[in-house]
Amino acid sequence: MKKLIINMLLCFACSAVFAQSQEELTQMLAELNSDSMQATTMELSQYQRCAFYGNRDAAEYLVGKMQQYGLQNVKIDSFYSWLYDAHIYNVRGFIPGAENPDSIVLVGAHYDKLTTDTNGDTLMTTLGGVDDNAAGVALILEVARVLNNHHFSPRNTVEFIALDAYEMSMLGSSMDVVDRPAHAEYVKVMLNNNKIAYDPQNLHMMTILWYENGMQERSDATLMFENFSQLIPIMMDVAGNLPESQGEDAYNYSRYGFPAVSFRETTLSPYHHTENDVMENCNFYNVVELAKVNMTMIIHYAYHDVFSLPDGVSSYAKNDLQIAPNPTTGDVRIDLSDYAGEKTVEVLSAQGQKLSTRIVDETNPIISLQTYPSGIYFVKVYSQNQLIGTSKILKW
Repeated sequence: MKKLIINMLLCFACSAVFAQSQEELTQMLAELNSDSMQATTMELSQYQRCAFYGNRDAAEYLVGKMQQYGLQNVKIDSFYSWLYDAHIYNVRGFIPGAENPDSIVLVGAHYDKLTTDTNGDTLMTTLGGVDDNAAGVALILEVARVLNNHHFSPRNTVEFIALDAYEMSMLGSSMDVVDRPAHAEYVKVMLNNNKIAYDPQNLHMMTILWYENGMQERSDATLMFENFSQLIPIMMDVAGNLPESQGEDAYNYSRYGFPAVSFRETTLSPYHHTENDVMENCNFYNVVELAKVNMTMIIHYAYHDVFSLPDGVSSYAKNDLQIAPNPTTGDVRIDLSDYAGEKTVEVLSAQGQKLSTRIVDETNPIISLQTYPSGIYFVKVYSQNQLIGTSKILKW
């Protein structure tokens, strides 16, 4: 599947400046560097970044970093909140679109933090705030660095935004989204990265939070996980109705009609908002792998759906076995009409652990994944101890 997608990209790239070869795309993904992101995270961690007291110094640091990494028209959008008596500083940098400069692929992460003591009182400290959310900011900056190193020249504008005041009722994104219509800016998709680095058991899973107007974007994100990342995507069962979905900056863009998805660690860190949210409790392997998803989604949306496949999301399945529906929310039906007699059907986890074994003699047996959590599974079918087919299944 990866070769098919890359070949389609190469066909498209014949008329584009970007990605002249499969080798270049592979190289770009390989250049997303854990050491670089950890260095940025540590630099950003030197700032208190508490929105209640102003983040101008941190914002100016981010301006310098975006300019260093080749972004254009870097600026600070400053707002004043009467409610909190505080200034809010969103930092924005651009890769301008050659054909549709007002159609924006927006890639964001909030850079403010909230560190409290055991009584819940806000601390003025540089400690904390690494997973929530310096690592997310480091991710978007790293993606910008690699894209500009390869002279990425998209059709639609790509904007990287470091959002302030997430910890103040998401005021940074609220103010940004209401300001865009006045500038005739249309957000084609908003990709949000918040709390992405905690994974103490090395499960390498990442949750996708999504919204009703972002179902295609949800499917596209899963496709990028499947083909370009080692992370297992975990899908929330319900869209923006869940408190955790509404508690993301992406939700503000979705409310204003802009498609959005948000990426978040599957096991939430117990250290958020404490002085123990530090580098030692983060897994930057996951940050690198999520950066690959962000990069390929940027390419996809900045170049008019270059990764799209003729049969859409169902193409996740390997076609050795015909399985539907795929993705699924529960049961799947396997087409075994070409095979007579008894067959053995195995269901395996993404890590290869055998979860169930069943003997069937039907031509279209139904296999249930109802009791399994969201994720990727494998189905293998044997006839007389010979493997006759395999397929990958995505369960929402």
